[in-house]
Amino acid sequence: MKIINQFIATIVIPFAIMSACPTVEAEEPSAFGSGFDVQDFYKPFTRDDITPKNQQKWPYYKHVSAHWDEFALHGTAKISPSKNPAELKLAQDRLDLNTEYQDGKSFLDSMVDTQVKGFVVLKDNVILAEFYDNGFNVTDTNLLQSAAKTYAAILVHQLVDAGKIKLDVKVENILPDFKGTSMGVATVQQVLDHTSGMPQLLDFHTPGALGQLWEIEIGLQSGKPRGHRALITETKANKKPGETWQYSDMNTDTLGLLAEKASGKKLPELLSDLYVTIGANHEGSIALTSDGTYSPCYGISTSARDYAFFHQWIAQGKAPKSYYASVTDIKKSKFSKTNPLADSTFPGVEYGSQSYYIVKNDVIYSSGSYGQQGYSDLKNGLSIVFLSDWAVNWEVAKGNDNRARAIAIINHLRLESSSNFLLRQ
Repeated sequence: MKIINQFIATIVIPFAIMSACPTVEAEEPSAFGSGFDVQDFYKPFTRDDITPKNQQKWPYYKHVSAHWDEFALHGTAKISPSKNPAELKLAQDRLDLNTEYQDGKSFLDSMVDTQVKGFVVLKDNVILAEFYDNGFNVTDTNLLQSAAKTYAAILVHQLVDAGKIKLDVKVENILPDFKGTSMGVATVQQVLDHTSGMPQLLDFHTPGALGQLWEIEIGLQSGKPRGHRALITETKANKKPGETWQYSDMNTDTLGLLAEKASGKKLPELLSDLYVTIGANHEGSIALTSDGTYSPCYGISTSARDYAFFHQWIAQGKAPKSYYASVTDIKKSKFSKTNPLADSTFPGVEYGSQSYYIVKNDVIYSSGSYGQQGYSDLKNGLSIVFLSDWAVNWEVAKGNDNRARAIAIINHLRLESSSNFLLRQ
């Protein structure tokens, strides 16, 4: 059955939303760009051509992103899959990706145009659509970049629900060495919501810029580190806690430190426990920092299917209760109120606990550099994930295109009976 036929052209898609951090006052967003020559993506290269300086550029990144364990400059640690992995089934009546999507091109063509390497639509452990490109396949893992942030939030919220962390407690009350620092006086909730007051990290390519120094600490760029934890504690806030939304990787890695302290476990163990919970099929990894600790702000690598399992788990209402309360609390959110691009670029979007929330559609999503996006449909319990290889951290038009596809599919599947998409027994 061609179940996607005719629906895309008739659905209004109002969500031209960019899910990376916006341009703000003090920093030039060197992570942003557009108009790149796509033939550079297809240039030939060998493994020996890849260096720390070019590893996040075309054409090299399409290989590096799928083999991050080889390229992380401080190494990685293993995340174990579930010993009882969820059993996947393939729907007989799958989405027809050959259907015309827009501008005379098919749904599949549009994904090739935006360098999508992995795409999965999952509901009740049934794959409704799946696509792989760029040499990527089912058992391969891909670096999630900032989409990993949502995993860090989930780990903290599990501890909140277990009574081991309180959202209104200051960071310095859990991490004593943070006492007297800008991060230390922020509450756990503010760190989760990117309202700690810590400066945004947008300039990754200017030598000496805070973002560039940060990437040295987490193993994305070569250079002399001063210490991952030290950089967090030494960095001064440029806003008061709770005043405004400012996207900072330092918030997320602080969440990792909080989760370890409150649980008594290391992050790979906590993530392995989460992999058991969601039924992950494949081994993953998390990047190490210059201190030998871990960097959940970007550094989780996972398969497309396991990423889909994670977002399906969220979509099915199985994540911590405090997580849903935080993400969907639009009164608490500072995102639309303090983000200068909210009205024009993020209509209808709020933010909480390292996750984006599309209010009208009741969809939670994670998003990361180079086109990693995962969507959780809270109404229908399904997930959609994209793994991509863009030319820079964020290409606005391509991010909008991925999001438009996801919302179109979600709206369509909500109209259909779920029985149409389940594997017939």
